[in-house]
This record gives sequence, C-alpha cells and structure tokens, in this order.
Amino acid sequence: MRSYIGLLFISTLAVAPIGIALAHGGGSMSSGPAGMVSSSPRAVDDAAKSAYNSGVRSVKKAQEYDADAAKASTPEKVAKAHDKAQKSYRESVASFIDAIGAAPKMYQAWNYLGFANRHLGNYDDALSAYAKALEINPNYPEAIEYRGEAYLGLNQIEAAKSAYMVLFGDSRPLADELMVAMHRWADARRQDAQGLPTSDVEAFAKWMDERAGIASQTASLAIGAAQPWRVGLR
Repeated sequence: MRSYIGLLFISTLAVAPIGIALAHGGGSMSSGPAGMVSSSPRAVDDAAKSAYNSGVRSVKKAQEYDADAAKASTPEKVAKAHDKAQKSYRESVASFIDAIGAAPKMYQAWNYLGFANRHLGNYDDALSAYAKALEINPNYPEAIEYRGEAYLGLNQIEAAKSAYMVLFGDSRPLADELMVAMHRWADARRQDAQGLPTSDVEAFAKWMDERAGIASQTASLAIGAAQPWRVGLR
C-alpha cells in the first residue's frame, strides 16, 4: 500500500487547489518540450475525479456488505460479509490515495480516506487524513464528526467530547450522529472495557445523559422561538 508519509509530503507541494468539478469528464495527455509527455490540468483533474468516484463506489459496496453482516443469520455469513466489506474498504483506500496523488487539495478525498481507514481499524491513519481534510477546509463538519468517531475508536474520550461540542454549536444533525456513535461505544466498552476503568465509561455515559437533556431543552426553546404566536394561548 502507498506510504502515508509520501502522500503527506506530496500534499505539501500543492500551492493552490486543483479545481474539482465532479460532473464533467474527458481529458488528454499533451506533449511537452523535447517530446516529453506531461499531464494537462484537465487530464490531472479527470484522473483525480475518476479515482475519487471509484473510491466512493467501493465505500458504498463496503457499506452494503456491512449491512449484510448486520442481518446475517449465522456467524459464518457474518464473517463472509465482513471480509467482503473489509476488502472493499481496502480498495477504496487505494483509490482515494490515487485521487489525492493527482489533486492533493481534494479535501473530500482526504475525508473519505479517513472514513475507509477508520472502518479498517486504522485509527491513527484515519486521524491523519481527517486532520488534512480540515487543514484544507476548516469549515467541514463531516470531517469533524468522522474524526470524533475515530477518537472513540482510540478511546480518546475527551477529544470525542470536544468534537461533539463543536458540532453541537455548528451542525446539530452531525452532533446527533456522533452522539449515536458515543452510545454504541459505551455499550461496547461495557462488554469489553479494553483496559479502561469502569468508572471512566460510566462517567462518560453520565455526560451523554446530561448532553441529551441539554439538547432536548434547546430543541424545545428553538420550537418555541419559531412559533411566538402560541405564547399565551390555552
């Protein structure tokens, strides 16, 4: 598999973003000085888009296999679907690396690279990819939410909390998604603490309950503010 170190080095060489318009296609190779062949901007753009779209297709296929594993009736069927999902995630990683190699500033590809690596259990690589996506586009809440889930995979509870708080203020739907992942994490750690003190898991569960109460209160206030005509009615 391609080196992350080399990939991150390539990304630092990009002075300006390459325009990525996922809808258009076509491209060509042009001859440079002394007969050398060089990639035209259009060809590079098309190569990046093609690799990105291939990676997205592989992710969708992996998610279908994940769904099959979740509803499989036997351990053997679960294992088979899981293996297929992991293979598709690995294929997507290769495609997203190709996309980034052609267009180092394509933050969507960095984000998907993190997503695929997270599902492969490569949490450190996932965090590096999310960090790069947010370096390129700081206002990218999807990467913040996905990074929060990667923090959970590494049992970095405080970092996951911080991600939730950012999303709570800027993107409530994504904050809710991260909260669902947090509950899954707590349920899993109650079954297998992975070395964490039980008190830490329960303290985190208590924090989630408190946040759920705050979320409910703010939602009620938002509804009331949107319907001022109801004030005073019985």
